[in-house]
Amino acid sequence: MIHAICSHGYGICVDIKPEHDMEKILFAIDELTGLIWAAAKMRESKSTKDMEVSSLKKKFKDKKFAAGCSRDVIRQGAEFLGWELDTLFEKTILAMRESEDKIEEEMKNI
Repeated sequence: MIHAICSHGYGICVDIKPEHDMEKILFAIDELTGLIWAAAKMRESKSTKDMEVSSLKKKFKDKKFAAGCSRDVIRQGAEFLGWELDTLFEKTILAMRESEDKIEEEMKNI
């Protein structure tokens, strides 16, 4: 667990390389979730639920949008996993949608 937490900052603030799948996923999505959430907040729905990979790709290519999110780290994370960027984008969007659904359900029960 400690190795996973440390390795998600690989190349940014630590030299501990992600080795296991969980570590590689954490490394890949840390920056990407920030980019996706920023893109979601720009949408009329303010949600990931209606976000498509194609719209995220446009935001990814715009270096001025969410400029603090490192595109190089996202690309490197996809490479570590052996995935195409589109696959990483799709899987991450779907996971964030699921999290949104769970949060909404929990909020209804408060």
